[in-house]
Amino acid sequence: MKASMYGSFKRAPAFLPAFCVLMFFVGFEMGGFQFALRSISAEYSIHGIGSGLLVAAQYSSVIIMPLLFGHIADRVGKRIVLLSFCAVFLLGCALAALSGGVVAFSFGAFLIGAGYSVCETAGSAALSDLSREDGARWVNLSQGALSFGAVISPILTQVCTKAFGSSWRLVFFVCLFGALLSAVLLFLSRIPSASTVEPLQSTSLPIRHFRDLPFTLFFFSILLYVGLENGFGYFTESLFSLELHTVSLGAYAISAYWASMAFSRLLFGVLSVKPERTLIISLGVSAVLFLALSLLKSPIPAFAACALIGFAFGPVWSALMNLAAARNPNSSGGAMGLMSAGCGLGGAVFPALMGLISDSLNLRAAFLLLAFTTAVAAALSLAAKLRQSNLAPKG
Repeated sequence: MKASMYGSFKRAPAFLPAFCVLMFFVGFEMGGFQFALRSISAEYSIHGIGSGLLVAAQYSSVIIMPLLFGHIADRVGKRIVLLSFCAVFLLGCALAALSGGVVAFSFGAFLIGAGYSVCETAGSAALSDLSREDGARWVNLSQGALSFGAVISPILTQVCTKAFGSSWRLVFFVCLFGALLSAVLLFLSRIPSASTVEPLQSTSLPIRHFRDLPFTLFFFSILLYVGLENGFGYFTESLFSLELHTVSLGAYAISAYWASMAFSRLLFGVLSVKPERTLIISLGVSAVLFLALSLLKSPIPAFAACALIGFAFGPVWSALMNLAAARNPNSSGGAMGLMSAGCGLGGAVFPALMGLISDSLNLRAAFLLLAFTTAVAAALSLAAKLRQSNLAPKG
């Protein structure tokens, strides 16, 4: 296995480090936005479902843009798509950082979602195109970089706020710089050209992927998974502040979640494991942990549950995306774009839904919803595994 791991790293494409830098700053934005949501909402005088709608503004673009440009990346090349949407990410960060009202911030969040989702889709598809064997490991490594960015962001923001009086806007100024650095590194890197695919026909539209039952099950699994990830991330600080009465631990709980996820993703980036089995076990364990988190009354056990959820979640996104790409080897960009649209739908709906439930009932009821949803995602992944062996991949 050691030789296999070494060979995987030796075969890694030259653009992987640059892509990992970009994913680090994408993670920095994710973790920072999660931690700062309550402060942003307070500044703009919105709460509960309004906070959820701020998140939905970012994820609404994730529904549309990867679906369109993932398909385009298969034809015009992933390099030009990556560079173009790195610039969109930069513009969104600038607008959010300088926004003077909720409308300007929401538009900035929309551009941020569009920029990073298309970059994540095109870059991950490029990695999967290069090797079915090593693609999942390389994507896990890039997702590990994303997780490390999300680890650092909440703690750095909290420390700078206390020490220097900085505000939540620091998150977006840092990401603005990071997007610029990433664009330069990607421009200097060699990124594989577009796959050789058949000319665009009506049957080549992204919707055709739903004819494949395992792909459809993977799509709904990732929709639920990203909904879980965002529902957890954007309301954990509120859970610790309002239910567990430990304000300072909220930032560290988010960072512990992302740190465990980073370690998990790097671990699965070097291990050779079956993604289907890993997926089912990870989601099943997460369902139990979410149930525990919704019932715990003490902050320390709740903190531990957050860290364990991060570790269990680690391999899920990469496993789902690579399993979907493997079903469509000649149109990986289109397939991943459709999966990313599912990510956007889940990411937009769940924070708003959790905000509605927390307003109507309480935060614990919202986290109980996450436990149920994780169990459903595990069941869908199990169904995909049972069906996949009987169905050949679509070209």
